Amino acid sequence: MSKRIALILLILALGSLLVAGCGGDSSVSDQATKQISEAKAALADATAKGVQVPDNEKKKIGEAEGKVDSDSVEALILATEAKTEINADIQDAFNVAESTYNVSKGTAEGAISTATAGSDLTQAKQSLANAEAKKDAAKTIPDWYNPSDGPIYWANLAAQQASAASLAAATTAAQQQAAAQAQKMIEQGSVQMNNLMRNWLTQQGHNPADYKIGIQKLSASDPTWATGAATLIAPTEGSQPVSFLFHYENGNWVLKAAPSWTEGQFGAPADMMP
Repeated sequence: MSKRIALILLILALGSLLVAGCGGDSSVSDQATKQISEAKAALADATAKGVQVPDNEKKKIGEAEGKVDSDSVEALILATEAKTEINADIQDAFNVAESTYNVSKGTAEGAISTATAGSDLTQAKQSLANAEAKKDAAKTIPDWYNPSDGPIYWANLAAQQASAASLAAATTAAQQQAAAQAQKMIEQGSVQMNNLMRNWLTQQGHNPADYKIGIQKLSASDPTWATGAATLIAPTEGSQPVSFLFHYENGNWVLKAAPSWTEGQFGAPADMMP
C-alpha cells in the first residue's frame, strides 16, 4: 500500500470520527485549516534555516487552501503531506550537512594523528576546536557551509594545516613526497568527488540540482578510498540514494563505481561498501 493511500485512509477515518462526534464537515475543515497553518509554519522554518523546498511541496499548501471549503478531506490530506515532506526536507538537509562535516572532521583527525613526528600541529588543533565550536553554534544550512567561518571550512582547514605541518617536519625525500601527496589529496577531494557525482547524474539523464550530494566517508584503513552518495531532495516512493566509490589515482580522485559494487571490487577496502 502506498504512503498516500495509507494517509488517505487514516484521514478518512479521522474525518468520520470528527463528523460523528462534532457535527459535520466543519470539523474536518478546521483540521485542514490547522494543518495548512502548520505546513506554512514548516515552510517558514525551512526558509529561515536556508533549506531548499521543492516547488511541488509548496504548491500543495496552495492547493489545500483552495479546497478547504469544497473538499475538506482532500485539503487535509494535501496540507498534511506538505507539512510532513517539508519537515523531512529540513531534517535531511541538516543530516547531509552534519555527514559532510563528519567526513571533513575525520579527515582532519586522521591528518593530525598520522603527521610526521615533530610536526607543529598547534594551528591544526586550534582549527579543529574552532570547527567543533562552529558545529555546536550552527543553526542554519548556510551556517554549516559558511565558506570562511563554518564548521566544514574549519575542519577542512585543520586537515590542510596538519598536512602542511607534516610536510614541513618531514626529514627525508620519501616523507616529503608522502606528506605532499596527502595534502594535495585532501585539498582536491571535496571538489573533485562532488563534480564527479554531478557529472554521473547528468550522464544518466538526471538533474543534479534535484539531489543532495556529499562525501560519505574515507576508508579508515586506506584514505585513498572514499564513498559518496546522491539523495533526491524530494524522494519518491521506492527511491534510493545513489552510491559512489572513489579512488585517488595519479594525483586525482577517480570514480570507480556507481551505483553499486561488490565487496573488495577494484581492491577497495572492506569498509568501502555503501
